[in-house]
Amino acid sequence: MKKPDILIYLSDQHSPIFSGWGAVPVETPNLDKLRQDGTNFTESYTSCPLCVPARMSMLSAKLPSRTGVYSNFDTLADTTPTFLHPFVAAGYETVLIGRMHFIGQDQRHGFTKRLVGDITPVTWNRPGDSLAEERGVFKDCFMDTCCTDVIGGGESPVLHYDEAVVEAALEYLSEKHEKPQLIVVGTYGPHYPYVAPKELYLKYLDRVTVPESFETDMPMNRLLEKKKKDRSFDADGARQAIAAYCGMIEHMDGQIGRVRAAFHDYTKRFNQSSIFCYLSDHGDQVGENRFYGKQTFFEKSAKIPFLFAGDGIGAARSVAAPVSIMDLGPTMCELAGLEFPVETDGISLAKILKKEKEPDYKRAVISQFMAGDFNESRCYAVMVRKKQYKYITYHGYEAEDMLFNLAGDPEEKNNLYSENPDIASELRSIAMAIANPDQEEKSSRDHWQMYKWMMAWERETGMDDRERWSKNPVTARDLPEVR
Repeated sequence: MKKPDILIYLSDQHSPIFSGWGAVPVETPNLDKLRQDGTNFTESYTSCPLCVPARMSMLSAKLPSRTGVYSNFDTLADTTPTFLHPFVAAGYETVLIGRMHFIGQDQRHGFTKRLVGDITPVTWNRPGDSLAEERGVFKDCFMDTCCTDVIGGGESPVLHYDEAVVEAALEYLSEKHEKPQLIVVGTYGPHYPYVAPKELYLKYLDRVTVPESFETDMPMNRLLEKKKKDRSFDADGARQAIAAYCGMIEHMDGQIGRVRAAFHDYTKRFNQSSIFCYLSDHGDQVGENRFYGKQTFFEKSAKIPFLFAGDGIGAARSVAAPVSIMDLGPTMCELAGLEFPVETDGISLAKILKKEKEPDYKRAVISQFMAGDFNESRCYAVMVRKKQYKYITYHGYEAEDMLFNLAGDPEEKNNLYSENPDIASELRSIAMAIANPDQEEKSSRDHWQMYKWMMAWERETGMDDRERWSKNPVTARDLPEVR
């Protein structure tokens, strides 16, 4: 079998609900073309609605309860195999261009080459003085608690970083490479800060509306209600954030088109078969239920785009069976004729893509999250999506469990937990069979002690921050032109 060249475009925080085919219309002609040319898994979910845990799950094809990674201060052990390792063993060059959110000394985890470093800290200690100088008013806007401090149209560190990543990818694809290629292009957008190019921000400011849930009480437990009450945003601010988010997605769509065209030219130039995939690590609620960012299991937070196109892959096809971000590695390995001989929670979708197998519409897809703060407070939470139902439970808040029928209630307005005890019981059994909540919370608390040790070790030995991208121009350190 001839080894295909593979390019995976991995964005950050893109909910597919904001797209050319989503409930919130965004002009995404290049993603629409990718849908026409390939297969779109419309019911795809993250394994954790938080960056690092989701990405480490994606690479290892294991749930957070198996990797031990629940926070953005965690990382995979460098002896944990990722799906990249079998590609390297098979003679591939595995190239990371841009973001993956690795923390600590191992900035590869199976990649043999890295062309652009990450935009966020690569160490446990935050280089506060450097970030303040490089980012200006945007210093704290990368965090959930301050994400709405700066909203508008103009320049931002994210827009400049993503352009640097895309330009590096285009340059790499303009060259000849002897080995078969597996390339991951990792951008930071449409992750906040919510700043889009000026013309796109103004375009969507005239189009978007604030979600109904911004003003209406929706089903949620006390823990989520507290988080909601801690946030004080008005409707105008929500509309501005949504406009910027939509503008960032349209801007990103253009970048995806440029990278895909360059990849197509590269594979045709060297007579190579090819596979192109687009996905994101999780979504963004952008005002839904007065939440911004991720960290819940509601659809805008937990759902991800997951599209494939290439040689042998069915075209103009939408698959509505539940699938997971953890399926990426096993799928890519099988499409390339490789084995990933480790126990995984993800499965291969290759035969579905090639129309050799029917999708499993009865599969239960799992997502996990460790709610609470970054010290002693922990609350293990889990989501189960099976058929049209989604079940959500938080340890200690079981009396307020949630059950939604997404087929008739896509906006999750009606909690059916009390009305459907049999379905709730079935999905709860699946959730509790995965991991013990008490043990997961203890493990997460233990990891907090590990962070403190790693921080102390870094301070003693010297922080190695060289791989972090730090080239944000002076023009992208001030408030955006339009607010």
